Amino acid sequence: MSTRYSNTLRKTLPLAKSAPIVLLGLIVAAFLAAPVYAGYGIVESATTVTGFAQASDSDPEANLPFLFAVYILTWAGFFGYAFYMSRRQRDMRRDIEALRKALREREDKDDASSQEESR
Repeated sequence: MSTRYSNTLRKTLPLAKSAPIVLLGLIVAAFLAAPVYAGYGIVESATTVTGFAQASDSDPEANLPFLFAVYILTWAGFFGYAFYMSRRQRDMRRDIEALRKALREREDKDDASSQEESR
């Protein structure tokens, strides 16, 4: 017997729904890792193109836009996750209420049939 909850669960489990979050995390990680690798000289050619090496050596405030970008992305991710969880919680409450209603109806039906049998 398949309930509405199990159908909803099957629909929400695929990785496709979490793919944008994973992709965003990978992009943020790449931005955070680029200055680290630039310090070791691993991606030296990339830093000369983007200007990481020159900006970080001469002016520490030159990286503030990256700090603000990560800050905004972090808060956007947090609020997106909070919104996603609130929607799932609302759906879960609806499913629980539907199960309670179905259980009450089943108990009422069983009580009515047992009263008819006792007559």
